Amino acid sequence: MTDPIIALIDPDKRVGTVTRVSASSIELTAPKALAASGQRGLAKGATGDFVFIDCDHETILGRITDVLVPERQRPALERQMEIDANAEPQGRAQLLATVNKSTHKVTRGINVKPRVGDGVYLADGGALATAIREALQGEIEPGKTERLLVNLGRLSGIADASIAMPPEKLFGRHCGIFGATGGGKSWTLSKLLNEIVRLRGKCILFDPTGEFAGKVSGAKEFSFSKANDDQPLARFPYRQLSEIDLYALLTPSVQMQGPNLRSAIKSLRLATALRKEPLRYAVKAMEDGSERFAVGKRGFVEVRQSGVVRKAGNSRHALSLALIELSTELDSHFCDFDVHLLSDQIKEECVKQHTNDTMGSYGTHDDFALGTCNSLNVRIENYLSSPEMRCLFSDDGVDICKEIEEFIADPIQHALVLSFEHVSFKYNTRELLLNTLGRYLLGLARQNVFQTCPLVCFLDEAHQFIGRSIGDDTNHVMLDAFGLIAKEGRKYGLTTTIATQRPRDVPSDVLSQLGTLFVHRLTNDRDRETIERACGDLDRDAAAFIPSLAQGEAIIVGPELPAPLPVLIDRPEKGQQPGSHGPRYQAFWGKS
Repeated sequence: MTDPIIALIDPDKRVGTVTRVSASSIELTAPKALAASGQRGLAKGATGDFVFIDCDHETILGRITDVLVPERQRPALERQMEIDANAEPQGRAQLLATVNKSTHKVTRGINVKPRVGDGVYLADGGALATAIREALQGEIEPGKTERLLVNLGRLSGIADASIAMPPEKLFGRHCGIFGATGGGKSWTLSKLLNEIVRLRGKCILFDPTGEFAGKVSGAKEFSFSKANDDQPLARFPYRQLSEIDLYALLTPSVQMQGPNLRSAIKSLRLATALRKEPLRYAVKAMEDGSERFAVGKRGFVEVRQSGVVRKAGNSRHALSLALIELSTELDSHFCDFDVHLLSDQIKEECVKQHTNDTMGSYGTHDDFALGTCNSLNVRIENYLSSPEMRCLFSDDGVDICKEIEEFIADPIQHALVLSFEHVSFKYNTRELLLNTLGRYLLGLARQNVFQTCPLVCFLDEAHQFIGRSIGDDTNHVMLDAFGLIAKEGRKYGLTTTIATQRPRDVPSDVLSQLGTLFVHRLTNDRDRETIERACGDLDRDAAAFIPSLAQGEAIIVGPELPAPLPVLIDRPEKGQQPGSHGPRYQAFWGKS
């Protein structure tokens, strides 16, 4: 409840009087804003201060954006400062929200317009913080005595004005964390992660740099491509990749390689389906270990001992009939076949379409087609044996999909950290791996896995993984998994928090889906303009403070907030501070 003792309007904190009113701001006199000689500490009304404009039953919350001395008084200002300053400073304040005097209820928008002559008073930190907390918290859920709140920090410049938000208003419409290097972006990310753990929620962090290793309380951690001391090795099963991912990786040519690759994938699926149903067709075992599945009246499909389908000299009719009869089993867009047999099967596909004496059977091997597909087979074998691709095609490490499912089902686990520190950028492995993980989570969401257990997934360095494509012009895949989560994951209980130092590289359709934004220091004009366009509540007056924000300070903007709030984010605990420091010159330079 709001403390009735704290009054919004304190006569001793009067700053000045309204002299001009516009649609979204006011101008005011600020007679006590001058830092007179020996009286600097008594001045009232600095740029950035929150103020209340007294409008009878309502007050308007504002923030001072400019303080100046009229030009006609400036020449004499230097002489007056040493004797008796009598300049009359003026200021301008941005109008933010309406606060009811009796209930202290904060509402978005300006319900009553200030008038010339209204008094302007410094906002009391306790009263302001209490009013904002009441506005954010809303109603308590039935059967609970209090609301779960994510502690964020305190209003900048006000010691006793702590700010907290319920998770549904913070993460419910997705969240964005933006800031240049050194602005405190990683600390905010760490704070939110550990607050979710404290509230016994569930979150997954995709950590591209490894700076959060051991920094999230009680988190279960895994590392791709290389195991660390506290992070066991994990792999993403390639059978969860889509065919489009495989095409973008292998980039087959359109004329010969693409058709043979598609045919090889279909043949490998057919071999798997035939062996799963041995009673459906008569099977004849051959001396070389191969099996012949009788399909139709006169033909058979031959599957070698290794698992590839032999086509040369065998019946085209039987193979086509088997593909038709098993079309349901073969209808899949995943790589649900043995990829290690793919190059061998492509060689089997390089045959002439018929023999000279009969049109019903495949001919002999086609040396021209085999030569054309040779570069594709080399790429396949290279990827399968490459250390950079072991996180996808190796059997080393735990299956991360099973670990994610166990994490979701276990009520004791609250955080999962997946480190991409050792995943190579070569072959676009890092981008492909993270995009497939995001697509996998979205697939679980569409199965309503998160309806009773909402999940927040955190993506650091988001500009590397969103709004790009990999592959060539013919075979490419968009890195759109987290964009799709931002667009449709909310209704399934899956939300995302993206963090980046380059918001201009994040697609506008993704930015438009973000609700709450943490905007740390941004010095690039294009980055600030991108944030302004993405968020209607952040106008130029509020955005003007962004380049001068202190480390760890952020402007929080969102549809659930009554106004853009400058908040000094709580410093993470010592063991939770991410290792995001730069080069340590003092430690390593200067040695003999």
